Amino acid sequence: MDKTLRLLLKYPLIKENKSNENTISYEGKIFVVNTDYNVSIERSASNTLHLKYLKTVDPIILKEFKDLFVDDPFTDIIELLDKISSHLASKQPVITNKNQCDIYLKVLNEYSEFTKFFLNLHTCSLKEDLSEIFASVLDEKSREHKVIIFVDFSGQSKNLFVLKEFDLPKESQTKFKASDSLTALFDEFLAQLEILQPYFDILDEFDHYCTILDPEKPNRKDSYRRIWLGDNASCIITVSPYSIFRMPDIRFLGPDRLVNPFIQSLNDNISEWNCENGIYQGILKLLGIDDFPKRPYDVKPVDVLVEHGECIICFSLRLNDKLPEIICTNQSCEKPYHNQCLYDWLIALNAKRVFNNITGNCPNCEKTISCPVLG
Repeated sequence: MDKTLRLLLKYPLIKENKSNENTISYEGKIFVVNTDYNVSIERSASNTLHLKYLKTVDPIILKEFKDLFVDDPFTDIIELLDKISSHLASKQPVITNKNQCDIYLKVLNEYSEFTKFFLNLHTCSLKEDLSEIFASVLDEKSREHKVIIFVDFSGQSKNLFVLKEFDLPKESQTKFKASDSLTALFDEFLAQLEILQPYFDILDEFDHYCTILDPEKPNRKDSYRRIWLGDNASCIITVSPYSIFRMPDIRFLGPDRLVNPFIQSLNDNISEWNCENGIYQGILKLLGIDDFPKRPYDVKPVDVLVEHGECIICFSLRLNDKLPEIICTNQSCEKPYHNQCLYDWLIALNAKRVFNNITGNCPNCEKTISCPVLG
Protein backbone atom coordinates (compact mmCIF):
# COMPACT_ATOMS: atom_id res chain seq x y z
CA MET A 1 0.00 0.00 0.00
CA ASP A 2 1.22 3.50 -0.81
CA LYS A 3 2.86 5.23 2.18
CA THR A 4 0.77 8.35 1.74
CA LEU A 5 -2.44 6.29 1.87
CA ARG A 6 -1.21 4.32 4.91
CA LEU A 7 -0.44 7.59 6.68
CA LEU A 8 -3.87 8.95 5.83
CA LEU A 9 -5.65 5.84 7.12
CA LYS A 10 -3.71 5.51 10.36
CA TYR A 11 -3.07 9.17 11.19
CA PRO A 12 -5.69 11.17 9.28
CA LEU A 13 -4.85 14.43 11.06
CA ILE A 14 -1.22 14.41 9.99
CA LYS A 15 -0.53 16.41 6.83
CA GLU A 16 2.55 16.07 4.62
CA ASN A 17 4.07 19.37 3.41
CA LYS A 18 6.85 19.81 0.87
CA SER A 19 8.65 23.12 1.36
CA ASN A 20 11.25 22.27 -1.26
CA GLU A 21 12.69 19.24 -3.01
CA ASN A 22 14.96 18.32 -0.12
CA THR A 23 12.72 19.08 2.89
CA ILE A 24 9.43 17.41 3.82
CA SER A 25 7.52 18.14 7.04
CA TYR A 26 4.64 16.34 8.74
CA GLU A 27 2.35 18.40 10.92
CA GLY A 28 -0.94 17.79 12.68
CA LYS A 29 -2.40 15.92 15.64
CA ILE A 30 -2.18 12.42 17.01
CA PHE A 31 -4.79 11.04 19.38
CA VAL A 32 -3.49 9.04 22.34
CA VAL A 33 -5.56 7.89 25.36
CA ASN A 34 -8.33 10.49 24.91
CA THR A 35 -5.83 13.32 24.37
CA ASP A 36 -4.81 15.26 21.26
CA TYR A 37 -1.11 16.04 20.82
CA ASN A 38 0.16 18.60 18.29
CA VAL A 39 3.22 17.27 16.54
CA SER A 40 5.63 18.49 13.87
CA ILE A 41 8.25 16.25 12.28
CA GLU A 42 10.75 17.17 9.58
CA ARG A 43 12.54 14.91 7.11
CA SER A 44 16.02 16.13 6.30
CA ALA A 45 18.00 15.74 3.11
CA SER A 46 19.63 12.63 4.59
CA ASN A 47 16.13 11.05 4.78
CA THR A 48 16.16 10.91 8.60
CA LEU A 49 13.23 12.24 10.61
CA HIS A 50 13.61 14.90 13.31
CA LEU A 51 11.00 15.91 15.92
CA LYS A 52 10.56 19.67 15.73
CA TYR A 53 7.97 20.01 18.52
CA LEU A 54 5.42 18.04 20.48
CA LYS A 55 3.04 20.29 22.37
CA THR A 56 1.17 19.65 25.66
CA VAL A 57 3.82 17.16 26.77
CA ASP A 58 5.90 17.19 29.94
CA PRO A 59 9.50 18.47 29.34
CA ILE A 60 10.91 15.23 30.74
CA ILE A 61 9.03 13.23 28.11
CA LEU A 62 10.31 15.56 25.38
CA LYS A 63 13.86 14.90 26.50
CA GLU A 64 13.19 11.16 26.34
CA PHE A 65 12.04 11.57 22.74
CA LYS A 66 15.17 13.50 21.80
CA ASP A 67 17.33 10.78 23.32
CA LEU A 68 15.26 8.25 21.39
CA PHE A 69 16.11 9.97 18.08
CA VAL A 70 19.82 10.07 18.89
CA ASP A 71 19.99 6.37 19.70
CA ASP A 72 17.70 5.17 16.94
CA PRO A 73 17.14 7.50 13.96
CA PHE A 74 13.89 6.94 12.07
CA THR A 75 13.24 7.07 8.35
CA ASP A 76 9.65 5.75 8.24
CA ILE A 77 7.07 8.35 9.35
CA ILE A 78 4.42 5.80 10.35
CA GLU A 79 6.93 3.81 12.39
CA LEU A 80 7.98 7.01 14.16
CA LEU A 81 4.40 8.09 14.89
CA ASP A 82 3.68 4.58 16.23
CA LYS A 83 6.69 4.90 18.51
CA ILE A 84 5.59 8.35 19.73
CA SER A 85 2.04 7.13 20.37
CA SER A 86 3.24 4.05 22.20
CA HIS A 87 5.60 6.09 24.38
CA LEU A 88 2.93 8.66 25.22
CA ALA A 89 0.42 5.94 26.08
CA SER A 90 2.92 4.32 28.46
CA LYS A 91 3.16 7.60 30.37
CA GLN A 92 -0.60 7.89 30.93
CA PRO A 93 -2.01 6.72 34.27
CA VAL A 94 -3.72 3.37 34.08
CA ILE A 95 -7.48 3.76 34.41
CA THR A 96 -9.30 0.69 35.61
CA ASN A 97 -13.04 0.42 35.48
CA LYS A 98 -14.51 -0.27 38.87
CA ASN A 99 -16.53 -3.41 39.24
CA GLN A 100 -19.79 -2.21 40.76
CA CYS A 101 -21.40 -5.66 41.00
CA ASP A 102 -20.61 -6.04 44.69
CA ILE A 103 -22.18 -2.64 45.41
CA TYR A 104 -25.28 -3.51 43.36
CA LEU A 105 -25.69 -6.74 45.33
CA LYS A 106 -25.24 -4.85 48.59
CA VAL A 107 -27.94 -2.32 47.62
CA LEU A 108 -30.38 -5.03 46.54
CA ASN A 109 -29.82 -7.05 49.72
CA GLU A 110 -30.21 -3.96 51.91
CA TYR A 111 -33.39 -2.96 50.08
CA SER A 112 -34.84 -6.45 50.48
CA GLU A 113 -34.10 -6.45 54.21
CA PHE A 114 -35.46 -2.92 54.49
CA THR A 115 -38.85 -3.78 52.99
CA LYS A 116 -39.14 -6.90 55.17
CA PHE A 117 -38.15 -5.11 58.39
CA PHE A 118 -40.45 -2.07 58.08
CA LEU A 119 -43.88 -3.56 57.53
CA ASN A 120 -45.60 -0.20 58.11
CA LEU A 121 -44.10 1.52 55.07
CA HIS A 122 -46.75 3.53 53.25
CA THR A 123 -44.89 3.51 49.92
CA CYS A 124 -41.49 2.21 48.87
CA SER A 125 -39.66 1.92 45.55
CA LEU A 126 -36.15 1.55 44.17
CA LYS A 127 -34.99 3.54 41.16
CA GLU A 128 -34.16 1.46 38.08
CA ASP A 129 -30.45 2.32 38.20
CA LEU A 130 -30.36 1.60 41.98
CA SER A 131 -29.20 5.17 42.69
CA GLU A 132 -32.16 6.26 44.84
CA ILE A 133 -34.71 4.76 47.21
CA PHE A 134 -38.10 6.41 47.67
CA ALA A 135 -40.07 5.70 50.83
CA SER A 136 -42.87 7.19 52.88
CA VAL A 137 -44.42 6.39 56.24
CA LEU A 138 -47.49 7.54 58.18
CA ASP A 139 -47.02 8.95 61.69
CA GLU A 140 -49.39 8.55 64.63
CA LYS A 141 -51.68 11.29 63.23
CA SER A 142 -51.72 9.65 59.76
CA ARG A 143 -49.49 12.36 58.30
CA GLU A 144 -47.40 11.12 55.39
CA HIS A 145 -43.65 11.74 55.55
CA LYS A 146 -41.61 11.18 52.41
CA VAL A 147 -37.89 10.56 52.15
CA ILE A 148 -35.41 10.02 49.32
CA ILE A 149 -32.28 8.03 50.14
CA PHE A 150 -29.29 8.43 47.83
CA VAL A 151 -26.91 5.55 47.08
CA ASP A 152 -23.28 6.64 46.86
CA PHE A 153 -21.50 4.61 44.17
CA SER A 154 -18.34 6.73 44.23
CA GLY A 155 -16.49 4.22 46.39
CA GLN A 156 -15.00 7.01 48.50
CA SER A 157 -16.89 5.86 51.57
CA LYS A 158 -18.12 2.52 52.86
CA ASN A 159 -21.34 4.26 53.93
CA LEU A 160 -23.50 3.80 50.86
CA PHE A 161 -26.77 5.33 52.01
CA VAL A 162 -27.36 9.06 52.50
CA LEU A 163 -30.62 10.87 53.31
CA LYS A 164 -31.05 13.20 50.35
CA GLU A 165 -34.51 14.77 50.74
CA PHE A 166 -36.97 14.67 53.63
CA ASP A 167 -39.81 16.81 54.94
CA LEU A 168 -38.33 17.60 58.35
CA PRO A 169 -37.20 21.04 59.65
CA LYS A 170 -33.84 22.37 58.55
CA GLU A 171 -32.45 21.80 62.05
CA SER A 172 -32.78 18.06 61.40
CA GLN A 173 -30.17 18.06 58.64
CA THR A 174 -27.32 17.65 61.13
CA LYS A 175 -29.05 14.71 62.83
CA PHE A 176 -28.39 12.22 60.04
CA LYS A 177 -25.10 10.69 58.95
CA ALA A 178 -24.39 8.40 56.03
CA SER A 179 -24.71 4.72 56.88
CA ASP A 180 -23.79 1.35 55.40
CA SER A 181 -27.16 0.05 56.62
CA LEU A 182 -30.36 1.21 54.95
CA THR A 183 -32.45 -0.12 57.83
CA ALA A 184 -30.38 1.70 60.46
CA LEU A 185 -30.55 4.98 58.53
CA PHE A 186 -34.33 4.81 58.18
CA ASP A 187 -34.61 3.91 61.86
CA GLU A 188 -32.92 7.23 62.68
CA PHE A 189 -35.44 9.00 60.46
CA LEU A 190 -38.35 7.36 62.31
CA ALA A 191 -36.81 8.35 65.65
CA GLN A 192 -36.78 12.00 64.55
CA LEU A 193 -40.42 11.73 63.44
CA GLU A 194 -41.35 10.56 66.92
CA ILE A 195 -39.50 13.46 68.57
CA LEU A 196 -41.06 16.04 66.24
CA GLN A 197 -44.73 15.07 66.69
CA PRO A 198 -45.56 18.18 68.82
CA TYR A 199 -43.85 20.34 66.17
CA PHE A 200 -46.02 18.86 63.42
CA ASP A 201 -49.12 19.37 65.60
CA ILE A 202 -48.59 23.12 66.05
CA LEU A 203 -47.85 23.61 62.33
CA ASP A 204 -51.07 21.78 61.48
CA GLU A 205 -53.02 24.06 63.83
CA PHE A 206 -51.50 27.18 62.27
CA ASP A 207 -52.25 25.96 58.74
CA HIS A 208 -55.81 24.95 59.64
CA TYR A 209 -56.98 27.86 61.77
CA CYS A 210 -54.99 30.80 60.38
CA THR A 211 -54.61 32.65 57.09
CA ILE A 212 -50.99 31.91 56.16
CA LEU A 213 -49.30 34.61 54.08
CA ASP A 214 -45.86 33.02 54.04
CA PRO A 215 -44.58 30.45 53.11
CA GLU A 216 -46.68 30.45 49.98
CA LYS A 217 -46.94 26.66 50.19
CA PRO A 218 -46.48 25.79 53.87
CA ASN A 219 -44.52 22.63 54.56
CA ARG A 220 -42.88 20.93 57.52
CA LYS A 221 -39.40 22.14 56.62
CA ASP A 222 -40.37 25.75 57.47
CA SER A 223 -40.58 26.34 61.20
CA TYR A 224 -42.25 29.74 60.81
CA ARG A 225 -45.60 31.04 59.66
CA ARG A 226 -46.52 34.61 58.69
CA ILE A 227 -50.12 34.99 59.83
CA TRP A 228 -52.65 37.56 58.65
CA LEU A 229 -53.95 39.83 61.44
CA GLY A 230 -55.86 42.29 59.26
CA ASP A 231 -55.27 44.60 56.31
CA ASN A 232 -51.59 45.65 56.37
CA ALA A 233 -50.95 43.79 59.65
CA SER A 234 -49.38 40.39 60.18
CA CYS A 235 -47.10 38.52 62.53
CA ILE A 236 -44.31 36.02 61.98
CA ILE A 237 -44.34 33.18 64.51
CA THR A 238 -41.24 30.98 64.60
CA VAL A 239 -41.18 27.86 66.75
CA SER A 240 -38.18 25.80 67.79
CA PRO A 241 -38.70 22.24 66.48
CA TYR A 242 -36.63 20.60 69.21
CA SER A 243 -37.73 22.95 72.03
CA ILE A 244 -41.34 23.22 70.99
CA PHE A 245 -42.72 24.12 74.43
CA ARG A 246 -40.46 27.15 74.71
CA MET A 247 -42.19 30.43 73.93
CA PRO A 248 -41.97 31.02 70.18
CA ASP A 249 -40.43 34.08 68.57
CA ILE A 250 -43.18 36.50 67.53
CA ARG A 251 -42.52 39.50 65.27
CA PHE A 252 -45.16 41.95 64.05
CA LEU A 253 -45.28 43.67 60.67
CA GLY A 254 -47.45 46.67 59.93
CA PRO A 255 -48.20 50.26 60.98
CA ASP A 256 -47.85 51.02 64.68
CA ARG A 257 -51.55 51.81 65.11
CA LEU A 258 -52.44 48.29 63.91
CA VAL A 259 -49.77 46.20 65.61
CA ASN A 260 -49.28 48.13 68.88
CA PRO A 261 -52.33 46.51 70.59
CA PHE A 262 -50.85 43.05 69.87
CA ILE A 263 -47.39 44.13 71.03
CA GLN A 264 -48.89 45.52 74.26
CA SER A 265 -50.78 42.27 74.94
CA LEU A 266 -47.60 40.27 74.27
CA ASN A 267 -45.60 42.41 76.71
CA ASP A 268 -48.33 42.13 79.36
CA ASN A 269 -48.68 38.35 79.10
CA ILE A 270 -45.14 37.23 78.29
CA SER A 271 -44.39 36.37 81.92
CA GLU A 272 -47.44 34.09 82.04
CA TRP A 273 -46.49 31.92 79.09
CA ASN A 274 -48.19 28.58 79.56
CA CYS A 275 -48.82 25.82 77.05
CA GLU A 276 -50.61 23.31 79.29
CA ASN A 277 -53.70 23.63 77.09
CA GLY A 278 -51.62 23.41 73.92
CA ILE A 279 -49.07 25.63 72.23
CA TYR A 280 -51.64 27.20 69.92
CA GLN A 281 -53.88 28.23 72.83
CA GLY A 282 -50.82 29.55 74.66
CA ILE A 283 -49.98 31.83 71.72
CA LEU A 284 -53.57 33.12 71.54
CA LYS A 285 -53.44 33.97 75.25
CA LEU A 286 -50.16 35.83 74.73
CA LEU A 287 -51.76 37.99 72.04
CA GLY A 288 -54.98 38.51 74.00
CA ILE A 289 -57.26 37.09 71.30
CA ASP A 290 -59.68 34.17 71.13
CA ASP A 291 -58.57 33.17 67.66
CA PHE A 292 -56.64 34.48 64.68
CA PRO A 293 -58.84 36.37 62.20
CA LYS A 294 -59.61 34.75 58.88
CA ARG A 295 -58.91 36.80 55.79
CA PRO A 296 -62.09 37.26 53.74
CA TYR A 297 -62.02 36.01 50.18
CA ASP A 298 -62.07 38.92 47.75
CA VAL A 299 -62.66 38.72 44.02
CA LYS A 300 -59.77 40.46 42.28
CA PRO A 301 -60.97 43.69 40.61
CA VAL A 302 -60.14 43.77 36.92
CA ASP A 303 -59.46 47.54 36.84
CA VAL A 304 -57.04 47.78 39.77
CA LEU A 305 -53.35 48.26 38.93
CA VAL A 306 -52.00 47.18 42.31
CA GLU A 307 -53.82 44.45 44.19
CA HIS A 308 -54.16 44.77 47.96
CA GLY A 309 -50.93 43.84 49.75
CA GLU A 310 -48.73 44.14 46.66
CA CYS A 311 -45.58 46.26 46.64
CA ILE A 312 -46.38 49.51 44.83
CA ILE A 313 -42.86 49.75 43.41
CA CYS A 314 -42.65 46.39 41.62
CA PHE A 315 -46.44 45.77 41.47
CA SER A 316 -46.02 42.20 42.72
CA LEU A 317 -46.82 40.33 45.90
CA ARG A 318 -43.63 38.30 46.06
CA LEU A 319 -40.05 39.22 45.25
CA ASN A 320 -37.52 36.39 45.50
CA ASP A 321 -40.26 34.48 47.35
CA LYS A 322 -40.58 37.25 49.96
CA LEU A 323 -43.66 39.29 50.81
CA PRO A 324 -43.59 43.07 51.41
CA GLU A 325 -42.27 43.74 54.93
CA ILE A 326 -42.06 47.54 55.03
CA ILE A 327 -45.30 49.51 55.43
CA CYS A 328 -45.46 53.31 55.41
CA THR A 329 -46.30 54.61 58.91
CA ASN A 330 -48.38 57.47 57.50
CA GLN A 331 -51.97 56.48 58.35
CA SER A 332 -53.36 58.00 55.15
CA CYS A 333 -50.87 55.97 53.08
CA GLU A 334 -49.80 52.66 54.68
CA LYS A 335 -48.54 51.28 51.37
CA PRO A 336 -46.48 48.05 51.48
CA TYR A 337 -42.99 47.65 50.04
CA HIS A 338 -40.50 44.87 49.63
CA ASN A 339 -37.37 45.67 51.59
CA GLN A 340 -35.25 45.26 48.44
CA CYS A 341 -37.53 47.51 46.32
CA LEU A 342 -37.64 50.30 48.88
CA TYR A 343 -33.91 50.08 49.55
CA ASP A 344 -33.08 50.36 45.83
CA TRP A 345 -35.54 53.25 45.50
CA LEU A 346 -34.01 55.20 48.40
CA ILE A 347 -30.45 54.49 47.26
CA ALA A 348 -31.30 55.91 43.82
CA LEU A 349 -32.50 59.12 45.52
CA ASN A 350 -29.34 59.42 47.66
CA ALA A 351 -31.34 59.02 50.87
CA LYS A 352 -29.65 59.42 54.25
CA ARG A 353 -28.10 56.41 55.90
CA VAL A 354 -28.20 56.30 59.70
CA PHE A 355 -26.47 53.32 61.30
CA ASN A 356 -28.16 50.21 59.84
CA ASN A 357 -31.14 52.03 58.31
CA ILE A 358 -31.63 54.21 55.28
CA THR A 359 -34.22 56.98 55.49
CA GLY A 360 -35.96 58.97 52.77
CA ASN A 361 -39.38 59.83 51.38
CA CYS A 362 -42.17 57.32 50.76
CA PRO A 363 -42.64 56.82 46.98
CA ASN A 364 -46.41 57.22 47.44
CA CYS A 365 -47.04 59.96 50.05
CA GLU A 366 -43.50 61.45 50.28
CA LYS A 367 -43.56 61.24 54.08
CA THR A 368 -40.54 59.88 55.94
CA ILE A 369 -39.94 56.15 55.57
CA SER A 370 -36.99 53.92 56.38
CA CYS A 371 -35.81 50.38 55.84
CA PRO A 372 -32.85 48.22 56.88
CA VAL A 373 -29.63 48.52 54.88
CA LEU A 374 -29.09 45.44 52.75
CA GLY A 375 -25.63 43.94 52.52
